[in-house]
Amino acid sequence: MVSPSRNTSTPNTSIIELESPVLSLPGIGEKRAAQLAALDIRTVQDLLLHLPREYRDRSRIQTIAEAEPGALMTIEAEIVRARSVRMRGGKTTALLEVKDATGTIKVNLFGRGFLVNSALKRGTRCLFTGKVGEYKGLTLQNPEYEPVTEEEGVRNLHTGRIVPLYALTEGVSQRLLRRWMDAALQLAASRLPETLPPALVTRHGLPAAAEAIYEVHFPSDMESAEASRRRFVYEELLAMQLAILQRRQLMVDSVRGIRHQTDGPLLAQFRESLPFPLTPGQQQAVNDILRDMAAPRPMFRLLQGDVGCGKTLVALHAVIAALDSGSQTAFMAPTEILAEQHYATLRGLLEPLGIRATLLTGATPASSRVRQDIACGNIPVVVGTHALFQKETRFARLGLVIIDEQHRFGVRQRDELSRKGEFPDVLHTTATPIPRTLAITLYGGMDISVIPDLPPGRLPVKTSYVPENKKEELYQYLRDQATRGYQSYIVCPLVEESEYFAGLTPLIDHFIALSEGSLAGLRCTLLHGRLDAREKEEIMTRFKARQIDVLFSTTVIEVGVDSPTATTMVIEDAGRFGLTQLHQLRGRVGRGSVQSYCFLLGVPSTPEGKQRIELLRTCANGFEIAEADLELRGPGEYCGVRQAGLPDFRAADLLRDTRLLDLARRDAAELLESDPALAQPEHAALSRAVQDLEGMFV
Repeated sequence: MVSPSRNTSTPNTSIIELESPVLSLPGIGEKRAAQLAALDIRTVQDLLLHLPREYRDRSRIQTIAEAEPGALMTIEAEIVRARSVRMRGGKTTALLEVKDATGTIKVNLFGRGFLVNSALKRGTRCLFTGKVGEYKGLTLQNPEYEPVTEEEGVRNLHTGRIVPLYALTEGVSQRLLRRWMDAALQLAASRLPETLPPALVTRHGLPAAAEAIYEVHFPSDMESAEASRRRFVYEELLAMQLAILQRRQLMVDSVRGIRHQTDGPLLAQFRESLPFPLTPGQQQAVNDILRDMAAPRPMFRLLQGDVGCGKTLVALHAVIAALDSGSQTAFMAPTEILAEQHYATLRGLLEPLGIRATLLTGATPASSRVRQDIACGNIPVVVGTHALFQKETRFARLGLVIIDEQHRFGVRQRDELSRKGEFPDVLHTTATPIPRTLAITLYGGMDISVIPDLPPGRLPVKTSYVPENKKEELYQYLRDQATRGYQSYIVCPLVEESEYFAGLTPLIDHFIALSEGSLAGLRCTLLHGRLDAREKEEIMTRFKARQIDVLFSTTVIEVGVDSPTATTMVIEDAGRFGLTQLHQLRGRVGRGSVQSYCFLLGVPSTPEGKQRIELLRTCANGFEIAEADLELRGPGEYCGVRQAGLPDFRAADLLRDTRLLDLARRDAAELLESDPALAQPEHAALSRAVQDLEGMFV
């Protein structure tokens, strides 16, 4: 049998460039190249850096005598009988009998009947890896196969070794991808540059790039596979951290911000007017923000906090410090409902101080006059949506930008608003707890403040799952709550019935059925994204005025609608929502001092849906939920972070590579301390890798 290690005895007869299109490789034509493009593989280098997602150890060769039903095994055997049988539907199956020194076993390869006249002819010796089944005796069902050859330079790719498994796309099989990868390694791997400085390679005991690229694809053992993967993960994370830290340092060194007054009379008056002391977490966040605002460089801070922790109150300290300094504030929210909620809160707290605030959204009447007042500096605080960064909106002296639920905006949108002032202070806030690994990755260029505590008197929301046969009892509970003056939400995933989401509860139908049935006599109202801004505002005002008992809604109320007398959240088809979204919805209740409840309905259709319901039922900590959500959904889908600037990692896995992320961050800081521009010769390749990432991070 040919050794599974790579063959280095035969030099490549034709070397191709890493930048060459994949069409340069044997077996790849226009159709295959188009299929690979779906995996973002266009060049030979792209292919080489498409690393395995996992491995299968098929290196242990067993005898046929060791075969047992249900076992997964690899055998080396000679084909003694081979025939093709046509199946129903026109496909053919290869039926083989193979033998080794210990016995015989049948082999069935469905849809592969044509192989009995080529790769699987009688007399051919092969390696087979598959699961042992039983059909008129023991049978290997649809195994991986590979003919054994003594030809020099030919190696096993599919069995008889540790085998790589890759992310695939339609039309591309593991066998094809392994074959193309082997060709790319033979023809181009020697061109792969060494990006890491020698000192770091030595310090961390990392394999050289040329060695690692072979071993990561076709490893000689699992230790080599992991060491090689670790090398490429570290390289990727190091370049990322250097890009983030260089951008941050550029801001510190070259940009002069506004030194805001942080001990002015308005701020002192505001602090004295608060009827309660700040929590320790709130006070620390305020201290962080005011320290930034007093500094000569622009503030660039992320304020994280669970639902109901008081982020708006903390941000208001920044607004008033900006007012004391004569600066305008732009407070941007992703939806009209949320903007209206923030506007109502800020207006109620600022008007007693004699400060004028206004709301600017796409639905604002006489918006041209409002924009004129903003441009003249007559309005010091503007709360709004995307209308704030539109070309028509200009500021006289914008000194503070606050962006709430910032992950819902693109990087360019956030930058457009900031550019309306001369390097204003920027505060991003989110009620979506972000796992530490993502925070370091996405927001490594920011300072981060976390409010870990809730205001005194707040009780955690109790969460329960309600089976189908208990629904009527739940609706009676909502009636009882209404008679006691408390309000409820019922959230559905869809506004109307959809052929694409059969089986989900449509909001309008559910509203009609319950308001005329189990909840008849209660004051029930609909709220969803198709209503215009005036209708939404009117419904919100009525809800906060306790004129609505049960508010039926879509996830439009995920953020923004607050009422201290809302004590019950009912979520239909809960298994279809993300964990973080469920936690956000749950945060709409429990805003007062009364015990509140969240009830999850619907039979989950997937194991992940069941996990989400169980996690939400047993956990109230937003950051723990965020970590679990990241693990269930993966970083690419977590909370829209692709839009927020998260790159597609080729090697790194943010769930398991936390230690390497920390290591890369420390090394990046050390490198930039000694060579801020990465100008030294040994850093040239690393500098090019960093430049390739420019513009990808917040």
